[in-house]
Amino acid sequence: IPEVIKFCCDFLTSWVDEENILDVYRLADHYDLRHLSDQLDSYILKNFAAFSKTQVYRQLPLQKVYSLLSSNRLEVNYEFEVYDGALFYHSTEQLETDQVSLMEPLKLLETVRFPLMEPQILQRLHDKLSPCPLKDTVADALMYHKNECLQPMLQSSQTQLRSEFQCVVGFGGMHSTPSIVLSDQAKYLNPLSGEWRHFTAALAPRMSNQGIAVLNNFVYLIGGDNNVSGFRAESRCWRYDPRHNKWFQIQSLQQEHADLSVCVVDNYIYAVAGRDYHEDLREVERYDPKSNTWEYVTPLKKEVYAHAGAALDGKMYITCGRRGEDYLKELQCYDPQTDRWDVLADGPVRRAWHGMAALLGKLYVIGGSNNDSGYRRDVHQVTACH
Repeated sequence: IPEVIKFCCDFLTSWVDEENILDVYRLADHYDLRHLSDQLDSYILKNFAAFSKTQVYRQLPLQKVYSLLSSNRLEVNYEFEVYDGALFYHSTEQLETDQVSLMEPLKLLETVRFPLMEPQILQRLHDKLSPCPLKDTVADALMYHKNECLQPMLQSSQTQLRSEFQCVVGFGGMHSTPSIVLSDQAKYLNPLSGEWRHFTAALAPRMSNQGIAVLNNFVYLIGGDNNVSGFRAESRCWRYDPRHNKWFQIQSLQQEHADLSVCVVDNYIYAVAGRDYHEDLREVERYDPKSNTWEYVTPLKKEVYAHAGAALDGKMYITCGRRGEDYLKELQCYDPQTDRWDVLADGPVRRAWHGMAALLGKLYVIGGSNNDSGYRRDVHQVTACH
């Protein structure tokens, strides 16, 4: 029976349009067909921009519209479309005859994520409003934009992207050409299609061998190198905001780090060792996004570069890398509570320029290269650390 019900629901959904959707909603409600109701919600969420301008939209129950406008699955190009949608629920006549007033709290406007709007739009809206709760809300959103440096620490449901899409992103690097040209390209891996696709953000930095971290859904590029006029390690750092598709330069490191590892622990970003092309490094710096400052913490016992790092259970781990010309298989752990590094058991394989990740309570060391065969070769072995 469940299979038959699902087949019937799918059939009904395939014929849904704005003329019959209310009838199908009533059918779903009468027979308690949650799957069908969810599919109808998906139809509106996907076609919201056009559907919100119809008379049928205004006939939906207020609580249903509130739920739809609150959804992360709502497909809009700009958050202002949600604001318009909240107003479109009320007829033009209601607005013009003051049956609905922006001076009074409107339930549907609670669903609008004002910080996701562009500041120019917010300012125009703020300027035309008389003192009221909505003006205060818009003022708070403007303050969010003015505190650009602190935005990662000001996150809430109001600043969350309207998306449930998760992907892998890549930034910068070097093109494989005789001239070794730096790239400012940004790409993301679509997990559904398995394809890498480009996306464009203005003023993207041109770097390679940088550290990358994600904190509160902002991407940080830390240090790296710049080979515009010979290889030169960098201290500059950037932050990418997917909400507004823009870059922001944060405070630079206190010294240059290339081929470093970067981890996030307890809302701090750690930049670990690396090299500056004059010497290998053991220094560790910690970034506080609340103050936009870097400070030194306890350094490693020995220098290392081309290593990898990951955070697990409130601690930071780094593996392998190089020291001089030697490939390493070391494992070290940093505890922020004690500001102390401990040397743990060596891994089974020497490697550098590899990856490392934490998943389900384990650490995984992936790929890289070594010269165990007398020449540099790729390492395909994946090692799990308990």
